[in-house]
Amino acid sequence: MSSQSGIQNAITSNSYAVSVGHDIAAGIASDVLDAGGNAVDAGVAASIALTVLHSEQVQFGGVAPILVYIANENRYFSIEGAGRWPASANPGYFEEKHRGRIPQGILRTVVPAAPDAWLTALERFGTMSFADLAAPAEGLAASGFPAHEDLVSCSTQFERYYRRISDDNARVWLPGDAPVELGQTFRLPELANTIRLLIDADKKGALTSGRTGGLQAVRDAFYKGEIADAMIRHVKAYDGWLSHADLAAHHTPVVYPTEASVFGGSLFTPGSWTQGPALSQALQILESTGIADQAPQSIGACHVIIEALKLALVDREAYYGDPDFVDVPFDILLSPDYAAHRAALISMEEAIHPLPAAGEIGMVATPKRVSPTDTGEKAITLDTSVAAVIDGAGNIFASTPSDPSFDGPVVPELGFVISTRGAQSYTAAEHPARLRAGKRPRVSAYPLIFRDAVGRHIAGGGPGADLQLQAMAQALTHHLAHDLSLNDAVKSPRVFTHSVPASTEPHLSFAGKVVAEEEIPDAILTALSERGHKSVHGKTGGISQPSICLVSCDLDGKLEAVGDPRRASGQRIRQRSNKGKAAS
Repeated sequence: MSSQSGIQNAITSNSYAVSVGHDIAAGIASDVLDAGGNAVDAGVAASIALTVLHSEQVQFGGVAPILVYIANENRYFSIEGAGRWPASANPGYFEEKHRGRIPQGILRTVVPAAPDAWLTALERFGTMSFADLAAPAEGLAASGFPAHEDLVSCSTQFERYYRRISDDNARVWLPGDAPVELGQTFRLPELANTIRLLIDADKKGALTSGRTGGLQAVRDAFYKGEIADAMIRHVKAYDGWLSHADLAAHHTPVVYPTEASVFGGSLFTPGSWTQGPALSQALQILESTGIADQAPQSIGACHVIIEALKLALVDREAYYGDPDFVDVPFDILLSPDYAAHRAALISMEEAIHPLPAAGEIGMVATPKRVSPTDTGEKAITLDTSVAAVIDGAGNIFASTPSDPSFDGPVVPELGFVISTRGAQSYTAAEHPARLRAGKRPRVSAYPLIFRDAVGRHIAGGGPGADLQLQAMAQALTHHLAHDLSLNDAVKSPRVFTHSVPASTEPHLSFAGKVVAEEEIPDAILTALSERGHKSVHGKTGGISQPSICLVSCDLDGKLEAVGDPRRASGQRIRQRSNKGKAAS
């Protein structure tokens, strides 16, 4: 296991590939695989570790969208790790009391989903105990680890939010009453105690009922036992809506993922309770435009990418919501004919301004309009991490655990913030992602699995809120359409549109705004501006920039793991053999 404290790390061996949002978590995943665990075991262990190592942006009580591929069955699964609004949630309250806004704090709270998602993954597809997989995270939380750049940046950037949310948030993420310094030992003793309680529950349950009984005991302890009691006491103290009944009723669906034909292969994402399918739409539109004929980072390619993303994302805003409540017409939205129709709207001479209309679907007489929402405010960005694993049998685990530490009050005795993903809902009656009791917010975090025409897999995800989709669309386009290596495709400079309303409150957008990474030449920005884009340069690295972790495997068993240098501290690729011996 690496002793480095960096953010992105990729490990490859002749028996597995791992790419995870922190190098210590990547080491934990590889240790699980070396011990005989499968990709799901390793992915869950890494994900739990990320709630410690990346506690600034991944909460133990947050969300955990998961995709799994089981090689010997040749089947794909989506483990829908997102929580629902409490039964007492009422959009009218926000309209009456907060002018239609969902304010920071306890009222953004939805049911914490990650623990049940991990347990469901282990029950269905894993081989190891929760206790063994959670033990490394418990040790890290108790003993501490060197603070890394993301933690330092978040602590500094959101200092006033920590202080405003609660004294306990400030105590945890501003230790010593000041932002964290690079390299200082950072501990989470209350979270360590919480994980230890669940480890003990697993061991006791397993004594009488085996591995399955242990996993159920963990679930009961979190959603019905003393941890649940602590969560509800906390919510009531802040006048929140979450109840014991909401926790006890929670379960994680396991369904077939959303599938789309993209660049001659199949792209799998979670459904419309995430923004994931909009990635498929964007790639289909790009394929229809003939993006392969445009040189990477050329004026034409940058322009077409921006326009394709706008077309896909306005459809996201017009149609995507929890499929248990909203009928999302993916049979049309993800069809090649629809993509070709949307692609035909792109002019090579000028941008569609301020935004294109959403597509005309079914009985909709006129296309839906998505309006820019520039209020002069600064967006508060939720973020994410990622765990992607392929094991020696070809099984795949890809997950994007998430939820920030500065958006709601931490449960002081438990050491985590209960999921505030309610911030990614809307109150407007006509919006498909409008909040409703029992409904899931449409979350920005999502993993993906791509399978090409000859059976090679690529899997992963990354942080970056709404921009993670735009980053991934460009990386996959560079690889699949322009034949760049996976590593070069991830490194390549990117452009981002900010024209479409953000997923997170206050759902800001900036009509025509395009931000290009620093490596994009000035001449490209000038040409984009001439086509109607309001183009500016932005930073390439740092906590506010999307980054990507990917793993791949072909039919010959050739494995690859790629990490994004944009979260540069500690980024590297390492090769190991089955026995852990260096094999570089």
